[in-house]
Amino acid sequence: MQPEPPPPRATAQPSASGPAVPEQLDLERYVPFGLTAIANKIARSASRVYLKRFGVGINEWRILANLRIAPGATANLICQSSGLDKAAVSRSLKLLEDGGMIETCGEANDVRGRALRLTNKGDVLHDGLIGVALRREALLLEGFEESERRQLLSFIARLHANVALVNDTADATSDPA
Repeated sequence: MQPEPPPPRATAQPSASGPAVPEQLDLERYVPFGLTAIANKIARSASRVYLKRFGVGINEWRILANLRIAPGATANLICQSSGLDKAAVSRSLKLLEDGGMIETCGEANDVRGRALRLTNKGDVLHDGLIGVALRREALLLEGFEESERRQLLSFIARLHANVALVNDTADATSDPA
């Protein structure tokens, strides 16, 4: 028995007066919308929690996490690995540097090219935040079996790999006609 094909993500809808209205997205089945909506809700909530408890937002947390994993990373590398906007990273780096959470370890004049690392104060902040982040992740994945979690991570990795196809290919945004 063949599995049922997924329903269309965009359809032309007939109107009450007769002719079809322009094609529209089914937002419940359109993957980019679903991913973005989930990510925005998680990030907004996390930022509120982290600001209240630790005085930093989600972007600062992402930078701290990146620098724990990759001490000596540059702002450009953080932007590439996290998908954060360069201006947002620059603002967050200034906040973290002014707060004594990170320091540069290099002589480059441009902050985007300087190697960065956590200070002792940044390590302490990271260690406080990570417990909250991991508890939030556990709540998000509540009800998932371990095999489902592994499968979800596999799907996320495949989507992440496919981002380059969307970002780097003119065909992905050109009119198919």
